Amino acid sequence: MATTLTEYKYGGHDAELRQDIAEVMENQSPLLRVLSFDELTSNDVSRQQMFLDDGDILEHAVNSTWVINNPHWEYRDAPLATLGDSVTVDMRGALASGHSFDRLMARNVEEKSGQLSRTFDKLAVYAGTTANGRLSGSDMKGLLIHIARVESSTTTDLDGWLYTGTDAAAHNTQVVTAAASSGATLTLGMIQRLVTAVPGCTHIMLSQLMHDKLQTLAQASATNLIVSGGKLGEWVEMYGKQRIIINEAIKDNMPDPSSNVTTISTYNYDTGTGDTSPIFAMRLASNKGFCGINGLGMIQVENLANGGVLENLDAKGKRIKAYLGVALRHRKAAAVLCGATYT
Repeated sequence: MATTLTEYKYGGHDAELRQDIAEVMENQSPLLRVLSFDELTSNDVSRQQMFLDDGDILEHAVNSTWVINNPHWEYRDAPLATLGDSVTVDMRGALASGHSFDRLMARNVEEKSGQLSRTFDKLAVYAGTTANGRLSGSDMKGLLIHIARVESSTTTDLDGWLYTGTDAAAHNTQVVTAAASSGATLTLGMIQRLVTAVPGCTHIMLSQLMHDKLQTLAQASATNLIVSGGKLGEWVEMYGKQRIIINEAIKDNMPDPSSNVTTISTYNYDTGTGDTSPIFAMRLASNKGFCGINGLGMIQVENLANGGVLENLDAKGKRIKAYLGVALRHRKAAAVLCGATYT
């Protein structure tokens, strides 16, 4: 059964430390706080089913011949990535600092846990899509490539439809463009068309800058983004029925669309010079939705060497790791708005 990182129950070796790592990760990543995760076994690590359509239902006359009309789904590649690091504390350094080994190790682990969550936030969007080697070489497949592959298993760019029209002739109905061959300032109309592209949409994910623009648009229309209490008591923002997720890893430097095609295969995350930002509508669910995937136990902590004592150093160390990825289980469980700008 799928569960969120928040709801994972950690036991066994280093149970308390693993729980602390999970809490740091969820505090620093709004996406990890809400994403459902499926724990995978060895035979389904990289091949995931994407549901395409239900095949419709046919009406049959009395004594008519029945034909096979199965639901339609295809396999898509959704591998896990190994995220983590090893951290150490020098024993004499701990003595000289006046702090205990446990306190210094806890600080190292906390910093690495935060970095793990930030890395996941970036890979969950961009992995496998860009010209940046750190991202294109990732084992993970991010949301952009998952949406591109709604069109076909080999598609590498986003070929969609203009938000003021219809998706009838679109190569990919899950790609909405703000302007056919340029960028355009974000409007509430664009957001509305994006949300309707995902039946049962539960979340909108966007950059901080685009969130601020959305807030400005809402205020200008004599409304506001709704603030309410989440299930853990935290304050959350809503756009209508959709919860808003600010992903600080999303940059506002993507290129403009060209004839409703947004190129992601050559986009460089670090050096992009565009001024647009992708905005995502998502239905988060493990069953026919967008979800996280993970290996056994979600988060693992291992002592380095014998009891954590390193052979060639006067130090002890631990390895923090997690096998993580994301999967799109239904072609209409996510959509992206391309070409939107802040100004």
